[in-house]
Amino acid sequence: MKSTIPWLSSIKIGLIGDFLEITPSFQYKEKMVKSLDVINDSVLRCKNITHRLLGFARRMDAVIEDIDLNRVIQDVILFLENESLHNRIKITTALDDGLPHVQSDRTQLQQIFLNIINNAIDAIVHDGAIEISSSAFENGVKIQIKDNGPGMTHEILEHIFEPFFTTKELGKGTGLGLSITYGLIKKLGGTISVDSALGQGTVFTIHLPFTSTNIEENQNE
Repeated sequence: MKSTIPWLSSIKIGLIGDFLEITPSFQYKEKMVKSLDVINDSVLRCKNITHRLLGFARRMDAVIEDIDLNRVIQDVILFLENESLHNRIKITTALDDGLPHVQSDRTQLQQIFLNIINNAIDAIVHDGAIEISSSAFENGVKIQIKDNGPGMTHEILEHIFEPFFTTKELGKGTGLGLSITYGLIKKLGGTISVDSALGQGTVFTIHLPFTSTNIEENQNE
């Protein structure tokens, strides 16, 4: 029954709106109509958050394959090209041409890079730059995503990977993107760290193993 709440709420909101539409004008009618729109948007937002949480919590079989990380990064950049151009944000790359391939899950890697780059675009807003680099290190690869946005305080950095934590305006962020990203990277056997300061931009550093050996372990936990 709980899963029907958003659906029933939207119907009731729509019904109230219909009643208001056929009701003669009164002092607070316009304000009530606007308030109903805000309530409906909030209901839909809660519904989307719930669906994302359920999707993230659902145990899905990973598909481990030979992956060119540089290609995955380039594909994600291409996917975000329109948004970056619209916001006048220049994305540049310094990808190691000799970067060894990794044995990992393509879909989860795409989600990781999409979340972080999209987060950088949102942080910059307009007229900025994002630089993405890749290189080999010890038993894996390192990817850095650096932006010249406003940066973050130490207090914000302490909570950056917590579910539902967001610095965005109400209705513009769920606070799940980086939390999901952290979980996916951990599931793939990697690590992620953030370096940021106010006025100095932000750098996300990801380390991934050549082979995600403990992915099956994480799935069975």
